[in-house]
Amino acid sequence: MVDKVEFLQQHQLFKKLNEEHIAALAQITDEVQYENGAMVAFQRDVADCLYIVKNGRLYAETRQNDIQSGSYVIETKNYIPQNYFGDEWLLEPNIHPANVKATSSRERPAILLIIKSGNFVRFLNQYPDALPLLAPEIKESESGEEIVAGLSPFAYAEAQKLFSKAKRRRTAISILPDELVEYSARRSRLYLLVQILLPVLALLTIPALLYFFFIGQPPDAFIYRLRIAVPGFFFILLTAVLLFQILDWSNDYFVITNKRVVHREFDLRTFRVDIKTARIDQVQSVGIAKPTFWANLFNFGTARITTASAFGTILFDNIDNPILVKETLDHQSQLVKSLDASKEQSLLRQTFGEHFAVKPQYEPIGETATPLQPIKPRTEDSFFLRLQRRYYWRVEEENVIIYRKHFIVLIMESLFPIGLGILTSLTAYILIRFFNFTLRQLAPVLIFIYSIDFLWMIWRLEDWRNDMFQLTDRLIVDIDRRPFGFGESRKQALLSNIQNVNAFTPGFIHTIFNFGSVEIETAGGESNLVFEDIPYPSVIQSDIFAHLENMLDQQQRRLRSTRHKEYALLLDVYKQTVEQDRIPNRTPGEVPPI
Repeated sequence: MVDKVEFLQQHQLFKKLNEEHIAALAQITDEVQYENGAMVAFQRDVADCLYIVKNGRLYAETRQNDIQSGSYVIETKNYIPQNYFGDEWLLEPNIHPANVKATSSRERPAILLIIKSGNFVRFLNQYPDALPLLAPEIKESESGEEIVAGLSPFAYAEAQKLFSKAKRRRTAISILPDELVEYSARRSRLYLLVQILLPVLALLTIPALLYFFFIGQPPDAFIYRLRIAVPGFFFILLTAVLLFQILDWSNDYFVITNKRVVHREFDLRTFRVDIKTARIDQVQSVGIAKPTFWANLFNFGTARITTASAFGTILFDNIDNPILVKETLDHQSQLVKSLDASKEQSLLRQTFGEHFAVKPQYEPIGETATPLQPIKPRTEDSFFLRLQRRYYWRVEEENVIIYRKHFIVLIMESLFPIGLGILTSLTAYILIRFFNFTLRQLAPVLIFIYSIDFLWMIWRLEDWRNDMFQLTDRLIVDIDRRPFGFGESRKQALLSNIQNVNAFTPGFIHTIFNFGSVEIETAGGESNLVFEDIPYPSVIQSDIFAHLENMLDQQQRRLRSTRHKEYALLLDVYKQTVEQDRIPNRTPGEVPPI
């Protein structure tokens, strides 16, 4: 039988990939053999894998429940070797539309290759050059269009969202590696046109009118000499106003991903950037407003997104086709609800299977799939690597991410010791140059002052390095530590208590060097935490969001698992009671009131 690597290389989905891609793909692929009649997938369970039939056959049936006629089959399908299903679930997990089971003989058992969604997304992020090789190749046939190579058009379109333009703008909005950008827009160009209409008209008329006015004066008059200066001044001023409006418009973003809603607002007047974000499951309603005749005529308006976050309402104002925002959010919200119900069903089935020791009807073949590890270009513990870990703004060690303040903060805090060193050098030069002092005479004083200045600089450096913020799987910590063990203050909050995370850059210098603050609003008695003067606040906001999402997912799984174990135990006790014939045929007459 063909081995896993060779089969993947020959399959129509991946036949354009090179050897390196196939080797990585084989690493994340499980090969599983199913017994005849074994269930491969249950209808309405979570669908987050690609299934490829390597050997044997599968039978799928979609059932529909009806109150009167019960459950009945509405669609069936058979899968033979080389067939596959679920490539669209690799990028957008959904729910299984059908029950799928193996229908193979002992001589030809059903063998499937299974690739999980998270592993495939990590594969694309690590090998972005593989994505163009997965583009669908479609040919016409007698039965219609047929895909002969690559992913389906829908799956390929979803994969391209991983590399959206909004994702690459690190200074604008930081998108997580497994986030898909479902919607990305600026304000409407019509809105921009309204904003620049008057500056453009003024630019076209005022300098020209002033020029003709001045050249109409007598050549020997003083005002005639201003025929270039005054129109030129107004031309530069109005051009600056026009560029101001364009820049202010071009730096505002509205983004919806498969995980959250993001509004980035840049105020060019104050050089302040605010980034508001809310999880998809926090979206409560979406209202659309087109308040004027022109807004309805040209199809632009405002989408008002009401959320359960601390922001309350996030506005996507003056955008083209605002109904698209509502449709996107409705789709994502419905998908989240469906997946939650599917996870409940899948976990319930898993818990019952574990409690009653149900023997699995499948067995893995060969090595189990393992996630791809990030490529590390340098593994040796060199001096420069240790220096980077000691002073870099973001250091990730095991399950802890450490953030430090921007390097410009260190420079600003070191201005006094730097100034002292420069002033001392300048004073020594003047004394030697103009007052006949020698370097030997000044050496003791210079050594003393430079020693003090050097120690001052070391103190400033260590004080900057020891002010850090930590993000773990459970906690978020703000640490203010004095150098050399002279004291420490620490504030922390549980990730589970985080209500909202707000990122902003407050001024011109902060915007130019891209550093600012991240404010973390917490529930309960804990005070809010503020990460001040940190580089790339949107990146840190996304890091916190990713840890929070992972923590909430694990928390829900634990709660569901506990509840399901109680269900399984209750069912087990009921079964034992029935076997002992201790349950009456009808409910006792004296039932306590509800």
